[in-house]
Amino acid sequence: MKKVLFTAMLLLIALVSNAQVDKILGEWRTVDDKTGETKGVVSIYFDDATNSYCGKTIHCYKDGKEIFDPQYVGLVIIKDMKDEKGTLKGGTVYDPESQKTYYAKISYNKKDNTITLRGSLDKAGMLGRSQTWVR
Repeated sequence: MKKVLFTAMLLLIALVSNAQVDKILGEWRTVDDKTGETKGVVSIYFDDATNSYCGKTIHCYKDGKEIFDPQYVGLVIIKDMKDEKGTLKGGTVYDPESQKTYYAKISYNKKDNTITLRGSLDKAGMLGRSQTWVR
């Protein structure tokens, strides 16, 4: 009986965790921290080739208007993320403005249907900053 209960709990945890990650997948607007304006749209997806979650820029905005910038559109900025209990961790995020790559963590906020992307200099996420992205 204990084995059946334990197995059922593990299965439930796996399903809940996967449901959280499913909510992270899709298109998200990146927002400028200072002005609140949309800077771009990033599509977060599962990449079968790398067996990891990734994100690429699909739209860019400047002064509130959509622009096509071949330097950014199609650029994979999130790489090698793995699902860890409903949070994406272990990968990196590339900041095209500073041209630097940071350790990354993405979590879903069910209260307001947003995600928080934390970019940091260290794997633990202590030295960095967070951004909230919206649908």
